[in-house]
Formats: sequence, structure tokens, C-alpha cells
Amino acid sequence: MTAAVGTEWPATEYEVGREKIREYADALAIAAPIHRDHEAARAAGFRAVVAPPVFAAVYVARSLAGAMFDPRAGIFDPAVGLAGYRFVQRRQAFRWHEPVCAGDTITTTARLTEAEEREGAGYRTFESESVNQAGLLVLEGRYQGVVPAPEPRRRGAEQEAAPPAAGGGLTGHRPGERIPGFEITPDRYAAQRYAGASGDFTPFHLDAGFARAAGLPGIILHGLYTFGQLAHGLLEPFGGDPRVLRSLAARFRRPAFPERKLSVTGVVTAADGPRVEIACGVEQGGKEVVTEGRAVLELPAK
Repeated sequence: MTAAVGTEWPATEYEVGREKIREYADALAIAAPIHRDHEAARAAGFRAVVAPPVFAAVYVARSLAGAMFDPRAGIFDPAVGLAGYRFVQRRQAFRWHEPVCAGDTITTTARLTEAEEREGAGYRTFESESVNQAGLLVLEGRYQGVVPAPEPRRRGAEQEAAPPAAGGGLTGHRPGERIPGFEITPDRYAAQRYAGASGDFTPFHLDAGFARAAGLPGIILHGLYTFGQLAHGLLEPFGGDPRVLRSLAARFRRPAFPERKLSVTGVVTAADGPRVEIACGVEQGGKEVVTEGRAVLELPAK
């Protein structure tokens, strides 16, 4: 029986630890002390070491896996096993509320909100809500993806060219201004570290032979790694403070690879007092890997 749109899976709990926050920050090379040191976090107004925004990928993982790996959702065939799990994430959106700190217990519920079969492919959208031990909402998530039609993938990951965005510095916060440039080059083990930090051990992030068999040139970075670097770049001028980033949504355009520079680019599209909206993305080798990004920032008082 196929799960109906609106089906909700049982809630899961995740207890947040300081060392897991540190591990996740290390995996993304986020150096902000508020993710490592209680004193620095408390001086910044947090209860304890605070998680980077996209740490959400860690505490929602069990709930999403429970939904996506349920055969009723129509995207996982237990007779095939892990290799049959071909849900390709197309878009990701997070909206943050209360910061998540070490010692918190986060309860997450996931549901199926859209399901469509089209030209042999299965399109699915899941949403999640996460609350802390006080019952306060910490995160709303939306995850859109597709199970491709059953045919061999023979295209490599380098398939569409996209013009690189111009760089620049953010001098005020007016529409049309570029955000400060941010660049990072993941080393050859970045995918392995992120797998350990996030719990996502999908084989084409770890096994070059498996990746090539899937039609890829080699190991690819996790989509949420590059999404995390987008958040990293947006927050770098603010010491990593997760309170600044209120929401972030984007499309995964093509895979990204270790040992190649990632560049975060963006331009202010609207500003109303401390609230700033930014069109943003991530490029690698002059091609967009994360595109159509829309971020909302609440800037701290000067």
C-alpha cells in the first residue's frame, strides 16, 4: 500500500551533544568559537555551545530516514536494498526559529506532503518540524526530490555550463550589493568526515568505484555539505551566529567534488531595516552546484 499525502511518521528524539556539534563544525571547517567553547557561546548569549544552522541535517535525519525508507513512500525497494535508494534531492529549504544548543533534546516529526508519478519518475516532497525540550519550535524543513525513471545514467556530473557570478564586497545592505566573497576547498577526505558527522553514508559519497558505476566521475560531496557551506559563507561575517540566518532555500543543480574550490556568491535583493534578503548560490569551477538560493538574514544591531 502506498502512503497517502499527509501521512505522518512517528516522532524521533535526538539529544544534542557538544562533541557532535564540534565534529559537525569541523567537517564544514567552521572555525567560530561559539560552536566549540561554552564560554564563548555564553558570552554571545547562548545557553551552551550552539550548533551551526545546517546541523539540522543531523537531528532530522532519523525522522526523514523513517519516512523515506518506508516502502509505502514509494522511493525505496527493500528487495533491491541500499543500491535501490535513488532518491535524488532537488531542493532543500530550512526555516530556523530557536537556536539549538548542546544539552537540548530535539523531537522531529516528518510527513509526506506531495507525491506524483510522471514519465516513469517518482516525485516526492517531505516536510518536517522540530521542537526542543521546552516545546519551542526550532526548525521547519522541506525536502523535494525524485526517483529517476529506471534507465542507465550515462551522463557525467559535468553537464551544464553556468556563468560565474561576479564577486564584490557588501558595503551597506542595499539591493544590488554583493555579499563578501567566501571560498573553501574541501580536501580529499571531506566527504568521509561529513558522512561521520551527519550519519549519511550513501556509497557514492565514499566509494569511488560505486560512484563511477552510477555514472559519476568519482566521489561526490553530500548535497547538504555544499548547502552547509552556503550557510557558512553567509554567516562568516557574523562570527557564525545562527540567529542571523532565519531561512535558506536552494536547488541542487549538479554534484560537487572534493579537492576543488567552492565559491559562495550572493547579491542583496531586498532590505527592510535589519531584515535582508539575498539571492545566493555555490559555484565550483565556474559552474553552479547550488543555485536559486534565497536567504533571509536578520542583521545584528551595530
